[in-house]
Amino acid sequence: MVRHWLHTLVDDTLMPKQLNLLKSSIDHGLRIGMLSHDCPVCGVAATRACTRCKMVRYCDGEHQKQHWPQHKKSCKPYREAVDEQLGRYLVATQDLKAKQIIFVEDPIVVGPKWYLSKTEKTSIIVPCVACYTPCRLGKHLCRRCRWPVCSANCVHESLECTVLSLGQGPAAKSDTRGLRNYYREDALLVLKCLLLQRQAPERWAALLQMQSHEEERKGTELHQEVEKRIVSYLHRNFLHRLNQVAKHCKERLISEYEPELIHRICGIIETNYMVIELATGVELSGLFRNACMMEHDCQPNCYFQFDNLTHQIAVHAGCDIKKGEHLKITYTNILWGTHMRQHHLGMTKHFNCRCARCLDPTEFGSYVSALRCLGDVNKTCTGIQLPIDPLNEHTQWKCDTCPMVVETAYVTGLQTHMSDDVEKLLAGRPTASQVELLLARLSQMLHPNHFHIFNLKHTLIQLYGYEVGLELASLSDAQLDRKLRLCDELYDICQRLDPHSIKLAIYVTVILIEMAHALEQQANRQSEQTQALVILEKARARLMEAHEVLEKEHDSVAGRKLYMKLQKEVFELDKLMVAQSHDRHTA
Repeated sequence: MVRHWLHTLVDDTLMPKQLNLLKSSIDHGLRIGMLSHDCPVCGVAATRACTRCKMVRYCDGEHQKQHWPQHKKSCKPYREAVDEQLGRYLVATQDLKAKQIIFVEDPIVVGPKWYLSKTEKTSIIVPCVACYTPCRLGKHLCRRCRWPVCSANCVHESLECTVLSLGQGPAAKSDTRGLRNYYREDALLVLKCLLLQRQAPERWAALLQMQSHEEERKGTELHQEVEKRIVSYLHRNFLHRLNQVAKHCKERLISEYEPELIHRICGIIETNYMVIELATGVELSGLFRNACMMEHDCQPNCYFQFDNLTHQIAVHAGCDIKKGEHLKITYTNILWGTHMRQHHLGMTKHFNCRCARCLDPTEFGSYVSALRCLGDVNKTCTGIQLPIDPLNEHTQWKCDTCPMVVETAYVTGLQTHMSDDVEKLLAGRPTASQVELLLARLSQMLHPNHFHIFNLKHTLIQLYGYEVGLELASLSDAQLDRKLRLCDELYDICQRLDPHSIKLAIYVTVILIEMAHALEQQANRQSEQTQALVILEKARARLMEAHEVLEKEHDSVAGRKLYMKLQKEVFELDKLMVAQSHDRHTA
């Protein structure tokens, strides 16, 4: 857990519609100069190809720069493909270099956070209905619809305001709970989708092409929850009055808004939404046609960043990608074990993952789901309990050394109980001794790399060196060695699960910084200056690696905080190294 600093994530297989879409795309490409050997600026035969998509040619660099504002909208080194199992997905049409921007895309729609936490549901701080700036509930209200705004001068979209103004508003003497029950910003995302019918018909059509899993959702808890949380709320407060308003208007505000359509939109959002974190820490939900088409893998090869102002998404290659490889992101927490990831994907995305990691009982040798042998406590077995069939939620778990086999229900119950213990402890501000006690207890049954053990160890490396009485200078040599050993273990797990630090950049950065701290302290305890400088060079190498890793998180609040800390760490270490070097030469 990141806690110490962050108190204060033309083919015959194509359907007719897809074929028509492809044809229109080709026609559009021909019109703007794609698939042409002539320079689109001057019309002269050209040989200099766009280095990204290789589909447009220029006579010289000046014309390439001149044409970029027009070409960048269609420049793409990937293609869309269709598969019976995967549905629509994206494939690289050329070799891609790590960090290369693959595409930049405008959102179909952006709105407030889709799922609110328990704390958010009762908080008096809400996002402004216009600009999403955090504001106090009831302090400023839109003059027309009476929804919360950050200031009296903040104005939101006219059609949205018109629909919201149809509501009667909360009861005159509503308490915070009553106000929050009426001002439901999570439902605004669905309303924004419905309004695309009039505001942007092309985006509305693109939205409806997205996967919704309508049939799979029917009768599920998610479907029932959405009925209460979104569908009934919107109809009860706003949409039921649209028919009355239509009698007095030349044009209907919204053409379609029946419950079935709203459920479909909710399914589209649940299946495809992406979290956009603003500089204020406010989280929004966005839908993107191409980015949402990228397939899931528990070891992704792409990452993405958002523009805080335009909400555009920029998708980057997280590592070198070969031509023909699929572009992949991950839809779940890659630190979770396989069964936990599969359960989450099945519940929220309605599919089971069959990636290489999920098929491997050891999860690339990370053992983050593994348990110690659960055999007779009176017999010593050093084996590891692993699922026989990782993709079967009812599989038995077998020891790799002795004949011991246990049922999955037992394993699930055990891990659930341990999850409660870990979450309860880490929800507060535990001391190092409290973490050590729980770590010792869970280590009797869990593999040293289990994801619960990982979280406890990641917390511990941030407590050793900062807690009162455990400052770096106060740590014994043995404690300092233990801190470094824990860092090495955690780093190894991260490298196995996410070798390019695509999803674990924050975790890896913290580990590398703590490695550097421990190494600096070891250098301070060296009497031989030459050896001290060697250790300090190792510490600096860790910080430089952290700097490289953290580039993927520059658009997140946690990433920006860590980046500022990292800059200071490098500056202080460089000063120390200069001083050490000077002392060595003057000695």
